[in-house]
Amino acid sequence: MTELSLQLFLIWYFIIGALLANGVPHFVFGAAGKIFRSPFGQRSSPRTNVAWGLSNLLLATIISAGLTALGLYSNYGLTALLIGFWLMLLTFGTGIKRYLNDPQGAGN
Repeated sequence: MTELSLQLFLIWYFIIGALLANGVPHFVFGAAGKIFRSPFGQRSSPRTNVAWGLSNLLLATIISAGLTALGLYSNYGLTALLIGFWLMLLTFGTGIKRYLNDPQGAGN
């Protein structure tokens, strides 16, 4: 595997990690029946958030299956996935307090 192809598929693993981390809170808030912000910053119904969360998780699964089928995986892939996952969680974690304290933020 060339150095360029290694770098390119690591970007896909980073995206997978970000999709997984983004899908979980949307799905959990939606499944709990809570209003939560959509990816576009507006309040969204629980149904919308469940759909958004599931679409993130499904897309991460499809990309993972495709990379595995093409044989594009290594130990570096897991590292890139975890970096994407933790960066997205950090972004979410720093913004959730502001959102929950917003009177028009979390509802129900």
